[in-house]
Amino acid sequence: MNKKPGLIFVVCLLAMIILATAFHMGLGGGTAIKLRQGVDPNNVLYVCPITENGWTSFAESLTFAKRYVIQGFIFVFMILLFSWSWALYQNLVKDKFNENAYKSPWGFTKIFFWAVVAFTILSMTPNYFRTVRVHLNGRVYDMTLCENNSEGAHAVTPKAVTLH
Repeated sequence: MNKKPGLIFVVCLLAMIILATAFHMGLGGGTAIKLRQGVDPNNVLYVCPITENGWTSFAESLTFAKRYVIQGFIFVFMILLFSWSWALYQNLVKDKFNENAYKSPWGFTKIFFWAVVAFTILSMTPNYFRTVRVHLNGRVYDMTLCENNSEGAHAVTPKAVTLH
């Protein structure tokens, strides 16, 4: 039985808020784009210009350090492997299971896991996963996928869109 239902509620609520703001979801909808006569609405993608916000600026400021942080994570991961291996070796040599040998590696593993998750969340913005390249009139534009009622939305054919 879970002893912290409030914590789970807060985490779920926070996740819903992040998703709603990242994908510009709201309770009220804007005005949908009117398509030209004869255009199949099932064969259209909606794209919006990339809007800069605080999260995007912060994530882009981390790009200069991303290489070094990843190298640090690889180093810490190797230390973790040695730590787990040493605990396993101690138990195998004694031919007896000692759970105390695993307490330090397990705590270190939890901290490492959440550090990787936090860095990934901070360095990747919602625009990173929604960004596409749109080819129009011989030009290439970086835009984000959006809904037909988003501010600044444009309807384009799927052939004009490639992944970023």
